[in-house]
Amino acid sequence: MELAEPFAMSQPAISKHLKVLERAGLISRGRDAQRRPRRLEAKPLAEATEWLESYRQFWEARFQQLDAVLHDLKTQNLRNQINIKKKNTRRSKR
Repeated sequence: MELAEPFAMSQPAISKHLKVLERAGLISRGRDAQRRPRRLEAKPLAEATEWLESYRQFWEARFQQLDAVLHDLKTQNLRNQINIKKKNTRRSKR
């Protein structure tokens, strides 16, 4: 089967995946003599993309917040290390 060639999967495994996609309405199957060409269905894929986009925006905002918190912690940690070195330097000069 041409579709299975680029993948490290057996033809039956590819067929199972195609059946799942077909049941989900993401692809459709036609007939051309003995061939069964598959076609992507744009509308369900667009709906899935739209649904996923809201989650992408949600998580992107959360990761930006996490980046800010980590940056603040790193900055605070560096300040603490500098203060400790200054204290140790003052003690050693006594």
